[in-house]
Amino acid sequence: MRYGRYYLHTLCGKHPNPDRFTCHIIRHTNFCQEQAIKTNSLTLLLCFISGCLVFLSGLRVDFTSQGYLSILLLTLLMLIRQLKSQSFWRVLFITLSSFVVLRYFFWRINYSLSYQDFFSFIGAVTLFSAELYGGLMFFFSIFVNIRPINRKSVQLPKNKAIWPTVDVVIPSYDEPVELVKITLAAAINIDYPADKVNVFLLDDGGTEQKTTSSDERVRTAAQLRSRQFKTICSELGVNYLTRARNVNAKAGNLNAALEHLTGELILVLDADHAPTVDILKKTIGSFIQDEKVFLVQTPHFFINPDPLEKNLKLFQRMPSENSMFYGAIQLGLDFWQSSFFCGSAAVLRRKALDEVGGFNGVSITEDSETALKLHSKGWRSHYLMYPLISGLQPETFASFMIQRTRWAQGMVQNFILHNPLLLPNLRIWQRICYLSNMMFWFFPFARFIFLVSPGLYLFFGLKIYNANVVEFFSYTLPYLAVLLLTNHYLFSQVRWIFVSEIYETMQSLFSIRAVLAVLKNPHHPKFTVTPKMEMLEQDFISPLAKPFYWTILITFLAASFGVGRFILYPDERALIGITLFWALFNLLLLLAALGALYEQKQRRVNPRIPVYIDGNLSVKSTPEADELKIPVTIRDISMGGGSLVSGCPLPQHAVSGQTFLEVPTEGGFRTSRYRAVIANTLKKDGQYVYGIEFKYANTEEYLDVVRFVHGDSSRWIKIQQDVTSDPGLIKSMAFMIGIGIYHGTSHIKMALSSTLKKIITIYA
Repeated sequence: MRYGRYYLHTLCGKHPNPDRFTCHIIRHTNFCQEQAIKTNSLTLLLCFISGCLVFLSGLRVDFTSQGYLSILLLTLLMLIRQLKSQSFWRVLFITLSSFVVLRYFFWRINYSLSYQDFFSFIGAVTLFSAELYGGLMFFFSIFVNIRPINRKSVQLPKNKAIWPTVDVVIPSYDEPVELVKITLAAAINIDYPADKVNVFLLDDGGTEQKTTSSDERVRTAAQLRSRQFKTICSELGVNYLTRARNVNAKAGNLNAALEHLTGELILVLDADHAPTVDILKKTIGSFIQDEKVFLVQTPHFFINPDPLEKNLKLFQRMPSENSMFYGAIQLGLDFWQSSFFCGSAAVLRRKALDEVGGFNGVSITEDSETALKLHSKGWRSHYLMYPLISGLQPETFASFMIQRTRWAQGMVQNFILHNPLLLPNLRIWQRICYLSNMMFWFFPFARFIFLVSPGLYLFFGLKIYNANVVEFFSYTLPYLAVLLLTNHYLFSQVRWIFVSEIYETMQSLFSIRAVLAVLKNPHHPKFTVTPKMEMLEQDFISPLAKPFYWTILITFLAASFGVGRFILYPDERALIGITLFWALFNLLLLLAALGALYEQKQRRVNPRIPVYIDGNLSVKSTPEADELKIPVTIRDISMGGGSLVSGCPLPQHAVSGQTFLEVPTEGGFRTSRYRAVIANTLKKDGQYVYGIEFKYANTEEYLDVVRFVHGDSSRWIKIQQDVTSDPGLIKSMAFMIGIGIYHGTSHIKMALSSTLKKIITIYA
């Protein structure tokens, strides 16, 4: 009603600039109508194209004609791939690739699933089921990504009186206190009218259940944590909330807080997601513009590497693992009005949440479950691809799997308990989009089948893929080529294609058990918080590496048997060679995954953020001396300090407490000063490299440093732009082979050396 009255006042000429804002509303209304027309038109067009493709794909031709057709289509796809990704060419590319995929599956069903013997038939059907899943995910993927939209931030009206009130909530369970303090300080720094924003810490680690626990260790830790947070909240001006019992995990924590919140909008932040100062100004405009918007989701941007990036030394060399989802898939979902809540870095409308009883927590992924319910109620969501938080990723593979297991189990829970095909009132395209996201998490089964299938033929001679060489080159090879080309066409800017294979291989051996547990009992999974800010004092092999040893050994033996079969059975050499290549490809994937399980030491609690900022280091050689300003270039920063480069030496003795890093603000109108001490000095290539540590004399100085390190969203944009996109299919394949051999063999050497030392110790 508030916004409705505002629109009425505007239309009646009572707004300070009624003509401009009225035009803005009319433009938005026209945009929504045009968007709906585009969505409906594209849906009809896709239905027509799909019907034609299904008919043409079923036509039978001889192998020679099929071979020529495949060459022609692959050539066209490679030509189109060089053109700009405009709507016409994008639809044409997807149409041609879909045709090749459909022809492959028609051939597989009609001509390659013949009965040989019982065990071969079981193996063949199992392999085909994995292929069928892959084909289904291919069509889901191209549907979701056929017309991605990249929204721009909606500018807020100049009249601040009509800006909505906002509650910033930060749920916390067992994260380190210092980590949560950074997020709280960053939330206090948000640039928004002070009388319209309140910050709340939702401390689920200090509940009555934990502070009065019969377990002395739990009770003592909870009481200490509660006292620390109350002190921090008092210093920063943050509202401290807790509850009686830890019921229903994060969803329960958020719902308990709703009783104390009065804002029209809610900004949800994870405890390790420090917001930039402009997060509300970038997101709030959508809610004023459209009263039916319940969500504005922004991407999760991380300043530290995940285990694979760290251990394979890929961080900031390639797009991060989540870039594909936040940089492409969410854009596609947004076109279909299916972009969903991701648990943090999002603003939600309180009125919409009240309509569905708050945050839904039947599954352990309360975020997507809540969004699904609200979409089914007719509410709309927006996705703004602009990084407005800086977060932390898991440091070890064990922590990484805790996080991914929770995602997998939660999405499978939603598939069973809130299946979008059965939920009323969803549009057909929303059903497909949600189904796509849920079905993705069944990939461990398909990945496992693809890993073991070559061995069934190379070890036991089972005929699990009934095709000769001509059929393979006419149907199978074009199909595989199209999968690679399409993946590269849609996602090359946000994912190195073969690196995706490594991530899925790493997860599959563990996620498969987690998904099976949900299928057995959908209500079984419990919410588990991902550990953060872990310190690793030395290199070590992940305790989760053992299944990979067995898988690599079996794959290696299968390849060895394949070489023997290739020599002994000359009539089957073509088919053996193809299967042997498949086994070797799996072996390289497993070696790369093994390399990522060789954990590299991590002694720095605060990740260093690469920057390039000119400033001055202001020092005093004596208390009475004037400040000496030394020009420096800041190369990296963190909450702990930074690295500076200068051509000038420092005085031999700097006065304690009188050293400051001076940085001009954007536009150069004023200079910010940050208290620091010189931790170390290094002379290299004629330049001086200074390591500094930030020091905070009071709360205000601490807030200033948090603002400097975490407050600038343009810095995150710059880091994303500096990352190299996919270098191409051939280079990406060569890269995967290189890191697989190098890091995989390094892991094996480390494992053998460690085992040898244990044996010597035992018998010494």
